[in-house]
Amino acid sequence: MESEHKNRVYSLILLASAIFSYFAITFGFFPNLGFSISFISFTLLAYYIKKEKTLTTKIFFVITLILSAFLSIRSEGFLTFLNIVGIFYFGSLFALTKKDNSENIFSVIFAPLTLFWISLFIPNEFSLEFNKSLSEEKKKESILNTIIVSLITLAVLAIILPLLSSANPIFEKLLSRMIDLMGLENLKITENIFEWTIRLVFFFALVVFVPKMATFIYRKEKNIFNKQLGFNMLMPKIAVAIVLTVFFITQFQLYFSSPETLRALDYTYSRYTNEVFAQLLMVAVIILALLYFEKEKKKINKKMTLILVLEGIFLAFMAYKSDLEYSNAWGFTYKRLYGFAVATWILGIFTIYLYTFLKNIEKDIFLVKSVIYTGIILILINISNFDYLIYHYRRASTGQGVDLQYLSRLSSDSLSFKEQLDSIVGNSSDSISDFEKTQAASKGLFILLYKVERLQEKYRSPDIRGFNLFEYLQYKEVKNIDTQVLRDKYKVPNPV
Repeated sequence: MESEHKNRVYSLILLASAIFSYFAITFGFFPNLGFSISFISFTLLAYYIKKEKTLTTKIFFVITLILSAFLSIRSEGFLTFLNIVGIFYFGSLFALTKKDNSENIFSVIFAPLTLFWISLFIPNEFSLEFNKSLSEEKKKESILNTIIVSLITLAVLAIILPLLSSANPIFEKLLSRMIDLMGLENLKITENIFEWTIRLVFFFALVVFVPKMATFIYRKEKNIFNKQLGFNMLMPKIAVAIVLTVFFITQFQLYFSSPETLRALDYTYSRYTNEVFAQLLMVAVIILALLYFEKEKKKINKKMTLILVLEGIFLAFMAYKSDLEYSNAWGFTYKRLYGFAVATWILGIFTIYLYTFLKNIEKDIFLVKSVIYTGIILILINISNFDYLIYHYRRASTGQGVDLQYLSRLSSDSLSFKEQLDSIVGNSSDSISDFEKTQAASKGLFILLYKVERLQEKYRSPDIRGFNLFEYLQYKEVKNIDTQVLRDKYKVPNPV
């Protein structure tokens, strides 16, 4: 029965590796749907393998699935990067979580590295097992290993030989002579062969490494990092509390300063907001570290803990205030909306810590709840769609009005390309001046035309692996726009 289960798991590993190698390894376009399918496949496989499915395990599993799905829904570049990082992070936590095992801050923060390191040295328990005689089993295993090693060798040579040939003409001539001697002069490394070679390399790398990772997920061993560190943090907590108190006093002075005083200090809205967030992030991390590593439970330590938590919460509200004022004055931008998200995240972390502190709950519970809360924040960022909010609710602006140049840099998630183009060129006459052409360019016309052309090129002959929902919705709006006509019309002649 155990042998059948391992054969089934290994077969699923081969299938998931093949899916990733084909759907996620693409050339010329980003595999949005390919990554979604691949990460979902590995996540479902890990859930199937894992014996100990605690509530925390299931929550991390769901977060990983949701973030994987968003890869084929949202198209904004930085958010896609965050989603991929989140998938690896929560997927690793999902794999590392063991029953009756207290979480450690180092294994939580460095979860992907922890999982990789453990899996690298763990003996592999998953492979195809044959119910035959020992000699026949070894013979088949030897044949299978020979085939795999041979394919890996060919794949490696197919990659490094062209690279070395392009770097050294003498080596290139020597290689050409050897090819002639072997009668392979008609063999050409086409682009298609190169692509499939790369896919084979990824496939065999996954086939070697994933079973080792699956072995750790399958076993019941606890995480190697299970020792909680603790120190008496009273002195640094007192120092930080005093510094923050002085800071708050001076900050209130800035709040109530006249415009003339602020100008004399060369203190602008932008500088004010950016510095508050820099302060928030750095100080919040320091405060949380002091609180987490505190081991003493004396009254004075508890009082200082409470003071620091309240100061951290107050710092988060200060960040909200500065970001809100800046957004009301100049509209939304990525930085300002992510500022709200960061402030919300830090406020939530401090609130979770305050709750666990007042209820006298163990710190590993605080750690797990904080990680889950982080995943929820990332999911909410995906749902909120910052690009859409920026364009349709509070457009970024400058002293001259709406910042059209900034809006032109929004992604397909904004669903605004056609509307932006209409606002720039919709009312222009057949004959326009060079000044009007320059104005259109300054408003982001050519940035928009480039984005429209990329969408038209991608979805007129689509590859399902690169499908993205918001890109496709945006493409349906702009598919009939003749960008070449607009380029010719607004082309500024070169000065003589």
